[in-house]
Amino acid sequence: MAKYIKANPLVAKYLKLDKERNTVKDGNFLLWQGDMTAFGKLTDLYGIAARIGGLVLEPYEARQEQDGSVTRPLPQATDERFKTVSEDVSEDKTGANPSDNIEGEETASKAVDSGVSDTDDNGENEKTDETAATDAEKGE
Repeated sequence: MAKYIKANPLVAKYLKLDKERNTVKDGNFLLWQGDMTAFGKLTDLYGIAARIGGLVLEPYEARQEQDGSVTRPLPQATDERFKTVSEDVSEDKTGANPSDNIEGEETASKAVDSGVSDTDDNGENEKTDETAATDAEKGE
């Protein structure tokens, strides 16, 4: 039975099939098993898929990808030519991306540094340093 290979756009572009093959909801491509002969013998289809960072799919799985009912993540390519930027992002030992929550941490630290707080411990609105000074000038 025929197999389909879900691969990233770098692979489709390398094979010059980026205008001829279907894309799926996540922006990757569905290639035909015959397209993989550019990388070796079809008897090594799963090895080829590992090198290009692709997934070998059954026809019903390819249909799920096309209609968007299932989106399978691609494995990391072992061939440097087909590694995508998102695969090169390093992770710390907890598995978290080092860039996660950077904006939130900066915002929180700015609020602490400036003494600005929107609510007190009871969840009620609290006057900030700025509004407290303005209220004092008004005589409140």
